Amino acid sequence: MYALLRRFAGVSTNGGPFRSYASFTPKDVMRSTAEETGTLLTRFAKHIALERYRDPEHVLPKTTVRYADFFPITDDRYFQRTVQKTDAAQLPALIIQASSYRSNATVPMFVAALNALDNHAANQLDKMETSTVLETLYSFLFLMPSWLKRTDFYHSAMLRLVKEDFRANKERFVQVCFYLGLQKKQAKSSEDFQQLLEEQLPTHLPALSELDLAVISNAAYKTSTLVTGHARSAYESSLVNATLSVQLTAGNDALLISYVKALRLQRVKDERVCQHLQDICLDPARIALIEPRGLAHIFAFFAEQLWDQKECLAIVIERLMTLLKPGDLRPKDLATFLWASAQLNCELTPQQIRQLELAALRKLDHGEYDYFPDNLVDTCLSLCTLGHYSKDLIDAAEELKAAQRKQRAQPKVDSRINVLRSAVAIEQPTMAKLKTEQAFKEFNPAPAYLLRDRPDLTKYAQELSGDAEVEGVDLVCPIAAINLPCLRVQTMGDQESVYFVELLTAEQTLKFSKNPTSLMRLKKRLLESLGRKVVVLNSAEMVTSAKELHQLLKPKANRREESEVAQGLAN
Repeated sequence: MYALLRRFAGVSTNGGPFRSYASFTPKDVMRSTAEETGTLLTRFAKHIALERYRDPEHVLPKTTVRYADFFPITDDRYFQRTVQKTDAAQLPALIIQASSYRSNATVPMFVAALNALDNHAANQLDKMETSTVLETLYSFLFLMPSWLKRTDFYHSAMLRLVKEDFRANKERFVQVCFYLGLQKKQAKSSEDFQQLLEEQLPTHLPALSELDLAVISNAAYKTSTLVTGHARSAYESSLVNATLSVQLTAGNDALLISYVKALRLQRVKDERVCQHLQDICLDPARIALIEPRGLAHIFAFFAEQLWDQKECLAIVIERLMTLLKPGDLRPKDLATFLWASAQLNCELTPQQIRQLELAALRKLDHGEYDYFPDNLVDTCLSLCTLGHYSKDLIDAAEELKAAQRKQRAQPKVDSRINVLRSAVAIEQPTMAKLKTEQAFKEFNPAPAYLLRDRPDLTKYAQELSGDAEVEGVDLVCPIAAINLPCLRVQTMGDQESVYFVELLTAEQTLKFSKNPTSLMRLKKRLLESLGRKVVVLNSAEMVTSAKELHQLLKPKANRREESEVAQGLAN
């Protein structure tokens, strides 16, 4: 009876001391197929197959295992015993043979084959040459592309390979980077991968092909691994050059997007890349070659670069809203799209805003935010920045965040939901749990740590204080949770008033419109909703007197007329 239960449960009792459960169960096989693998992974896997044969050290023994000695499986215990007698060097060939068995196998027997092969490979790892380890990884990838990272052998092999030196072998280095990129973000493995890249990437950069660089940069992006140290500059230069030189053809957009994602991760600032991507977006023939999800990465890249060229953004948004239905996006992608729209001050129509809100509500109903309330918080805050409040989404964000707070702390997400609460309290008090006076504290002093990198604010406060009509200048953060310091300027005389002066840094200014970025615009709007006077300045509009501050608050048309009158009197 136990043997029968074990056969259907997929539990292995022949594993090593660290193995209690099998890697796969029949349920996995019935719910998932190898065909679910993405096209980018498929392309990279083909490249890895070629890299194996370009490797001068890639020498494998002659295949001695026979298909008929192992398949079809009639008794899983006999199959396990037979596999355990197989030499480590013959395992890659046996795993490839298992792919032929798959189409004819019953689900329990195929699961038994997977678990037995995985278990024996993991136990034989110490006896394998590096070429055999890589060949075994490729054989598992060939057998089950979307499941490789679930095997015990994969994780054990990664722990070994990431410590090896591949400076003399570019082909093996690219293969190892590819496999490391399959395990997504894990703290320890990411640190090891980062060290591998820092120490060995500079040696290979000059010899990397377009596809080599795409494989490595995609792996770094997937695992959130920053390339730092002395390798950083050369790596980023290679990414920029590759982005500018890659030929955009049908099916080749994936390389471009891999580079863009890597540039985003590295936070590279380069206007040449922005201009190049803008040229692509403005060209109907070339933008049609880019998959919608790839275009979404370009849109996010523009937002991070503060690149708000109006014509380009209008085309990108129209294409994304038409081709990439909001309902098809993951919660994270939807939140990123809304953030980019808010950051770049895009003019979304009420219909588009409603379409995006409905997409978020559907995801909420389907439970897609249950484990990722941060995505819902970001979505609500971006909608708020765009001038739209969704009570259902905000209430759900509060509930999910409250439940998650018991499990783990997320300071950045807590900060964003506090900004959202302040905005709701000021602009939608009927929806708020926070009172307006809690959200707005006029004299709240700016913390010292916020002023440490803003000597311009301190200097400007001193300059304004020197004007005879200025009664006092304070450095404040008046909106709760919005940690952007500004000046509270109180003037005297005929035009006695209080002004909140925002002095924009380059990082808070959009490139073409010179408008503030999203959080600064939200802060300005909230202060104006409270009836406060707000003056936003950049380095080209510095004023030094109360009179000039008052002049800036007048409509531009009035200011122009007064200027013309003054010029006429002067003449």
